[in-house]
Amino acid sequence: MITEDKAYDILALNQTATPEEILARYQTLKDQYKKIKEETKDLKTQLAYQLKQIELDDVFIYLRTCQKI
Repeated sequence: MITEDKAYDILALNQTATPEEILARYQTLKDQYKKIKEETKDLKTQLAYQLKQIELDDVFIYLRTCQKI
């Protein structure tokens, strides 16, 4: 379950981050995870980054629900 503290930890931001900073960090991480997942041939790494992408999407949904973004 995502909490506010965990959401900011996953994004590596502090809780004073602006909505613009949150969205920028989300998009940066999303792009990085996608690139790593696509470039690796190792199935275990692909699955790990798939889980990271899902977790990142959960953070986005949580913060949107809390009206932080």
